[in-house]
Amino acid sequence: MNTWIPVPPSDGQISDLPSSRSEAAGNNIDPMEAYFECITTCSLDDGECITSCTEVFRQNQ
Repeated sequence: MNTWIPVPPSDGQISDLPSSRSEAAGNNIDPMEAYFECITTCSLDDGECITSCTEVFRQNQ
């Protein structure tokens, strides 16, 4: 099991997520798993963070 956990930088941008399907595949990261790991790092009140996670997930599909 992969222990990669995305951590949002202080500016609120999700830069640790794979930016493409090939990057995710190269790291053996399931895009759905990466998405759920991403949103669990977001505050429930932070719509921008959740939106960023969703956009990256859609790009990886």
